[in-house]
Amino acid sequence: MRISSCLLIPLVFATGVRVAADDPLAALRREHPRLLFTNASLAVAIDAAGSDPLRAKLHEQVVRAAEEQMRAPPIRYVLVGPRLLDQSRKALAQISTCAMAFRLSGDGRFADHARDVMLAAAAFPDWNPSHFLDVAEMATALGLGYDWLYDRLTPAERTTIKRALLDKALAYVKPAYARADPDRESFPFVKGNLTNNWNQVCNGGFLIAALAVAEDEPELARAVIAGLRETLPLAMAAYRPDGAYPEGPVYWRYGTRYNVLILAALDTALGDDFGLGRLPGFDRTELFRLYVQSPTGLSFNFADSRPDLGADFALTWLAQQHRQPEAEAHSRELLAAELAGAPSLDDRFLAVNVVWFPRPVKGGSPPPLDANFGGPSKIAIFRSAWDDPRALWTGLKAGSNRVNHGHLDLGSFMLDADGERWAVDLGPDDYNLPGYWDRATAHSPRWQYFRLNNRSHNTLTPDDALQSPDADAPMIAYGSEPDRAFAVTDLTSAYAGFARRFRRGLAMLDRARVLVQDEIERPKPGTTLTWRMLTAAAVELSGRQATLRQNGRTLRMEILSPANARFAVKPATPPTAVEERNKGIVELLAEVPSPTTAGDVRIAVLLTPMNPSRPALPPPELRPLGEWK
Repeated sequence: MRISSCLLIPLVFATGVRVAADDPLAALRREHPRLLFTNASLAVAIDAAGSDPLRAKLHEQVVRAAEEQMRAPPIRYVLVGPRLLDQSRKALAQISTCAMAFRLSGDGRFADHARDVMLAAAAFPDWNPSHFLDVAEMATALGLGYDWLYDRLTPAERTTIKRALLDKALAYVKPAYARADPDRESFPFVKGNLTNNWNQVCNGGFLIAALAVAEDEPELARAVIAGLRETLPLAMAAYRPDGAYPEGPVYWRYGTRYNVLILAALDTALGDDFGLGRLPGFDRTELFRLYVQSPTGLSFNFADSRPDLGADFALTWLAQQHRQPEAEAHSRELLAAELAGAPSLDDRFLAVNVVWFPRPVKGGSPPPLDANFGGPSKIAIFRSAWDDPRALWTGLKAGSNRVNHGHLDLGSFMLDADGERWAVDLGPDDYNLPGYWDRATAHSPRWQYFRLNNRSHNTLTPDDALQSPDADAPMIAYGSEPDRAFAVTDLTSAYAGFARRFRRGLAMLDRARVLVQDEIERPKPGTTLTWRMLTAAAVELSGRQATLRQNGRTLRMEILSPANARFAVKPATPPTAVEERNKGIVELLAEVPSPTTAGDVRIAVLLTPMNPSRPALPPPELRPLGEWK
């Protein structure tokens, strides 16, 4: 189906966002820049640097990073696997950083370099539409550069850059937003990706490009705005009901950054985000970002996420929009830590921190120590304190194995204490591995890779079986009290046929130790149940106990049940040579044979950080998970 004027007539979609008949460009800001900032707002930011040393340091860092970007290798039309994405991101980093450095310093060298990168990208034969993220990020790069440097570019240069935006990005607007063409496969933005980060990134690229040239191409800009207002809520539904993001913290960063760019660009260019910023869950997602980061600075990196989290303009914007001083204060701490190092060429959005800078606000009352997030993520997170870098922090992952970028990780937990990460998640493997994205069944290549299946996650596995890729584990109980906080998930659908019921509970006891308790009702006779935790610590075994040591800190682990279980340890080595080797990581295992006759099994493991300043505590009473209330 071809796009038509039908997208512009009044429609009310199930998402609750109304597509109005009035002209969305009626209030278009005519002058440039109009994307993310204006001349007036940037002048305020520059003036504020005179009274805020951290802001002044950021501005200096942007200029230094621009100097580095001018010495970086030029962008080239080179695919890695199916992607041009690396080059698109390099273009975005060089253009945005150098354009902002010019606006801050007035040094024409930076503007000239950004212009040269835009002209180089414009000369590419295409921006690789078969992997549409590449197009979206390149369109963002040239759209921002065109807008931010509009007065610096010659008419001929503007024409060349605009022509590239039209031919290599905006030419795909009509097919991308055509709703009733199930056979279309050339535009991944449409086919199968409307509910994940692709939606946010591709909509962001379209919008930035369209608003940059809106005065010359108003009908195209209207089509983008109409299509975005229809499709973006499908991705933003992922934040319901309470702000969690099912693709993990790294893809929270990716999708949410582009979501923020969309809302901010609509506001600065048109003065209206059409209610998109008020969709349910999005108004709380900065809290998910707060909770998912541990006191060590690492994240609960479920799905295809790595543990490191840095400064993020999206967190700042969300905190300011939703009046969350704790989140803004945290964002400022992250930015201060990042600015203490050398300029990073990897941060293609460094310059955007100039637009939304975390102010030196006073935090209000800290949020509760514990949180239970619903939606497809279903993750519970607990901590002993907010203001102690050595605080105890842990979490339990439930939810759906069907989510984009998801792993077979239902029931997995993580644990940080005394400034160390003890229970680790290995994160993703190489996206270019054969069949990495083939996830249809348990026999698909994706689920044979060690890092992606439950054999590498801190969960329970019967007979080395893979979790069902279609499984959904509900969080069936949750509680938060000063001396005991807990969550319980039902893993039965993950291992169909192995037991009448699988349940896992995780409890933080006395804000000082963690109990992981599994209950398996009537397991299939002869089944071996494997309790697993991956760690980078040095491990000493003594039967039912294990002592973990790392950087002068100690964690003691003890099997409380069953009596015949013993710990074992082995390297976390994948089965094939093409996979990441996981050097320095070991699996701490406890194998428990099920009864030869019908009966239930309880596996309980206690994890206690050994801090001399904490008094010794007696062993906890083990209660059935059904009584965890």
